[in-house]
Amino acid sequence: MVYAVLTVRLVLTGVFLISVLTKLRTREAFGEFTTAVRRLGGLPTGLGTPAAVAVVAVEAGTVVMLAAPGLGGDGRPGLLLAGGVLLGFAVVLATALRRGTTGPCRCLGGSDEPIGRRHVARNVVLVACAVAGAAATSATGGTPVAAPAAALCLLGASVAVGAVVLLDDLLHLLR
Repeated sequence: MVYAVLTVRLVLTGVFLISVLTKLRTREAFGEFTTAVRRLGGLPTGLGTPAAVAVVAVEAGTVVMLAAPGLGGDGRPGLLLAGGVLLGFAVVLATALRRGTTGPCRCLGGSDEPIGRRHVARNVVLVACAVAGAAATSATGGTPVAAPAAALCLLGASVAVGAVVLLDDLLHLLR
């Protein structure tokens, strides 16, 4: 169980880290994300930048909470924070879809694919992983982690992060 929880934490840490880095990589990337936040959230122009800054700050805090469980004890606070943030993102995306909003999300980089149900589903799956990881955390009870197994968890998590981040590209290839 400890390895399942570790893998979930690594996946969520990777997804949130890439999310933060791709939004902050250039001024243009952050500007595109700000526009997407304003459009998807139905916000007035003046609230786009503060909302985008808040999103990036919460995502960065989530990375810290997931990567350094000592800050929150057993890692459960980071998993619950990640789940809550992802649930919020899923709600915003679903609401935007119901309003008929189109355009790219810029959630995980520079994909030009318009938002769709697949993005909501992606976030819901990640929420389920976060909740399952938080629930399983108590079952791990401080069990030590063997380095070779942890390396396998990191490898598996890296593949999963790649699949999450490249979801639009992978689905495009499968069409």
